[in-house]
Amino acid sequence: MRNIWEKWETHYSKLGMDVRRICRDGILNEREDEFRAMSRRILFVMKEVDDSEGGDLRKLLKDGPVYPMWHTTARWAAGILRDFPRFKTIDNDKVMEGSLKKVASINLKKTSGGASSNMSVINAYTHADKELLLDQIQQIAPNIVLACGTFDCLIWLLNLSVDPDAPYKNPVRDKASGAWVIPWRHPSRACNKDTYAELKKVFSRLPKSAF
Repeated sequence: MRNIWEKWETHYSKLGMDVRRICRDGILNEREDEFRAMSRRILFVMKEVDDSEGGDLRKLLKDGPVYPMWHTTARWAAGILRDFPRFKTIDNDKVMEGSLKKVASINLKKTSGGASSNMSVINAYTHADKELLLDQIQQIAPNIVLACGTFDCLIWLLNLSVDPDAPYKNPVRDKASGAWVIPWRHPSRACNKDTYAELKKVFSRLPKSAF
């Protein structure tokens, strides 16, 4: 996906932004073909990166999850990939490390610095980067998308058909790609065991032919 980062640098240069602030993300396995061959291709859509300058999410997580939010993300990934076995069977370093290498994760706001989860800023970045984000998601080609505190942005970015009175009630299928988009919380705002059980219930509502 090198070409897309060249496009992002050109895009931000035209906007007068420091391209050194870009944090690369995407498929976490260095062998991207292995991800694309999987029957469950999971994409976590997060908000933004932390205050460090630039970086590469793949390098950060190459030895397994770091920081509490990535341990939580790894547990969710393990559950989805393994049909949600008992929590204690996936709550260990070996399983979490292996599971992270089988998923993809992106941030809607690609620039580091000023991490505050200000949704008006994240929404503005999503709008400014719309075409590149759509290109990136298309290249990843997920069939499961977990919107981790980002579902409001994904509704318009992916042109999702939701119930206006209850947009978060159910998972929704992206008509363009066929992927199931799950309205979900950010991993930093989760109780591990209880949230794992809740996510299992969400996936139980998907049709058996979903994957």
